[in-house]
Amino acid sequence: MTDPELNAEILLNIGFVDVAGWQAAGDVIAYELDGADAEANQVLLDAPNALYAFVNGDQVLYIGKTARSIRKRYIGYCRPGKGQATNQRCHRNIKMAITKGTEIRILVFTPISHLRYADFEINLAAGLEDSLIRAFDPPWNGKDKGQPISEDAEREEAEETEAERPNDKSEADILSEPQAFRAAPASFTVQLGATYYHRGFLNPGVESSRFLGKDGDPIRVRFSDGSQTVVSKINRTANRTGAVRVVGGNQQIARWFQEHFQEGDTVQGRIVDPHTILLLTP
Repeated sequence: MTDPELNAEILLNIGFVDVAGWQAAGDVIAYELDGADAEANQVLLDAPNALYAFVNGDQVLYIGKTARSIRKRYIGYCRPGKGQATNQRCHRNIKMAITKGTEIRILVFTPISHLRYADFEINLAAGLEDSLIRAFDPPWNGKDKGQPISEDAEREEAEETEAERPNDKSEADILSEPQAFRAAPASFTVQLGATYYHRGFLNPGVESSRFLGKDGDPIRVRFSDGSQTVVSKINRTANRTGAVRVVGGNQQIARWFQEHFQEGDTVQGRIVDPHTILLLTP
């Protein structure tokens, strides 16, 4: 029997963020980001290796994980394919609930900094999924031999691939297009000294920092060659000037530097919006 004290507040206390609610959109369903931090929360939907939960008030109805991004994962919930058991089940449950006037909120957990064991990163979201599902026993997760089912067990990534359609454009695709580059409100350069080159430090400078979000906000670091986006955090306390330092996912940024530049080179960057930085290849 599920512990009654295991409610949505527990998830919020361990780092989940309430970002959106499910809405009816004609015959389909869609999610809508809302609240004062909606613009910043858009970034969280692009983070890979994320956990998420659907809740009604204090009740946790569903817990899932995606190895890709929540934005891509939810394509399958909005438009489930015929053979996609989990997508069909969640779509049906969400639609039934909101048709009855029940509010279904979306909580997301996107740990920015990964734990490490020796030289290897530990994916905190992946490690938590099974433990949370066992503890909360969410009713929408379904059962297998009396145990709640995790998405990994149903091979959701294969279902996601099937669900995506060639004509669907995500925000990630749009921001990667040339017109987004031209619209940048500010540009900056980074000199790749030893620390920057090997540790992936990224400071866009005082002037460019004026166009970025507040301390603690999430931020995307995109790459003009299409490399996987890094979801990080804005830190305005590390520099005495208050200029932004990007903290989190720095090893991935360092690998990108090392693949495209030599130590001592200069990297060009652009501010796309308050929560997106674009780094340009030579």
